[in-house]
This record gives sequence, C-alpha cells and structure tokens, in this order.
Amino acid sequence: MLSNGEQRSRTVLLAEDDEINQQIVRHILSDLPFIKLVVAGDGKEALEAALSQRFDLMIFDRNMPLITGDRVIRHLRASPSVNTDTPIIRFTADADHVSLSPDATQHADATIPKPIRPDVFKQTILRLLQLDGL
Repeated sequence: MLSNGEQRSRTVLLAEDDEINQQIVRHILSDLPFIKLVVAGDGKEALEAALSQRFDLMIFDRNMPLITGDRVIRHLRASPSVNTDTPIIRFTADADHVSLSPDATQHADATIPKPIRPDVFKQTILRLLQLDGL
C-alpha cells in the first residue's frame, strides 16, 4: 500500500444536485485523501467543468436540474473533449432504471444505485482509477 505522500493526486468530478448526497460522497471519499473532489450542483455546471478541465474520474447523478446526468454522459462520450475517455460512474435512485436503460448504461463504466453503499462505491472508484490494490 502506498503512503499518502507517495500516492498521486486524482481529480474527481461529482455532479450531484442534492447537498446531502454531496456530503455523503465527501464523507466516503475522506478515506481516500489523494482524491481532490470538484462538485457541480447541476448538469449545466457539470458539462462546463467536464469540457474545460481534465478529470481522472467523473460521477454523475442521473436526474439533475438543467441537463440530466444521462445527457451529459452521452454528450461527453459522443464529442471529442478532454474527458471523452474518462471513466464515469452513474448514480441513480431508480434501481429499476439501471437494468432498463441500456443506452445510458453503455456510456457509463459503472452504475451505482442510491442509497450509496460505501463499500461498493469505494471499490468501484478504486477499480476505475486502477488502484484496486489500495
């Protein structure tokens, strides 16, 4: 296991409009101090951030104001940008939608249902950042 000083910092975009869910994610990620979290409160803000800054991982809530997370994900995958190939986690409170929407699911690297299970969430992040051994 690498010490905190040896671990390269990773920048993660969290696109989540619910402040409680933002706090939950911050709390879960506090165990991973090498992650720098950038929070966007709606889909428009998330899209603007993803088009202007390189991220190591992006996390999108499926239902956000202004532009849905699914639309942002589809746009990023279809257009050449600094994050076209960046790994994406998609959150959804609609567990049935996870299996019913192959279009949105195929564009994300992982879909995690809400409420968020911290162990599954952290394992997914480490896997997508290729840090499984931590």
